[in-house]
Amino acid sequence: MLRLRELADGDAESVRRIHADGAAADLWFGAMTGTQALAYVREAAANPALLLVRGIEVDGDLLGVVRLRLDPDRGTGRLSYIVREDARGNGHATAAVRRFLTGDDLPARVLAVHREANPASGRVLAKAGFTLTRTGAGLVHHERACR
Repeated sequence: MLRLRELADGDAESVRRIHADGAAADLWFGAMTGTQALAYVREAAANPALLLVRGIEVDGDLLGVVRLRLDPDRGTGRLSYIVREDARGNGHATAAVRRFLTGDDLPARVLAVHREANPASGRVLAKAGFTLTRTGAGLVHHERACR
């Protein structure tokens, strides 16, 4: 059973594993170190007014993260998500993004960007109600109205 939950310091090693190996190829910043993973977890708790982060847990295993960086001045948020490489292809990202976007504290518009080389991410976004808005420079941009 999939559930979204807040992250805690004890999740740092799982977060590092999520952002490792093949998954790192889809990231702008590459694989995480343990120190970076702990900072990531702590950043999530530090300012929930600007950053909403939830761990994707399935049957007690933290296998992904979905996050929304908020821009209150523009009424937007930038969505990102990642699922551990060995857990991909099971619909976890799609289910997590859909559930995450049912929250009450969402901005009017949510934006998302993925690399053209990662069409699976585009399928997740399409299934979650996003519309492709533009492509260029190897990136695909999507948008979803939340209100």
